[in-house]
Amino acid sequence: MSKLTEFGKAVRKLRIDYDINLSELATSIGVSSAFLSAVETGKKPISAELIKKITNVLGLTKDEEKLLTHAASQSVDNVSVRTNNPEEAEIALMFARRIQDDTLDMAKLRKILEEN
Repeated sequence: MSKLTEFGKAVRKLRIDYDINLSELATSIGVSSAFLSAVETGKKPISAELIKKITNVLGLTKDEEKLLTHAASQSVDNVSVRTNNPEEAEIALMFARRIQDDTLDMAKLRKILEEN
């Protein structure tokens, strides 16, 4: 058995709390059991759409959704930007560089993002 990511642990806990197995959750959100398992173990990427589908299917509270989103952010080793819009790509890269250079006020950024 592969090691679960923080996201995988959070999803597994939610599945237990909501009495739904991996196969049932996968079917409910429109993916295969193998895909969901691969997401839980970090072999497949976690998308915002996937988090939203899990949130909707399980009827998660805002706090549970925040915990799931936080767990997802802790489970990502690298990030890829996929967009056909050059301006969006440039902004994402500028943002990534500022994080690497540690020149971003993370508390201020978190507050801004949580407001939107």
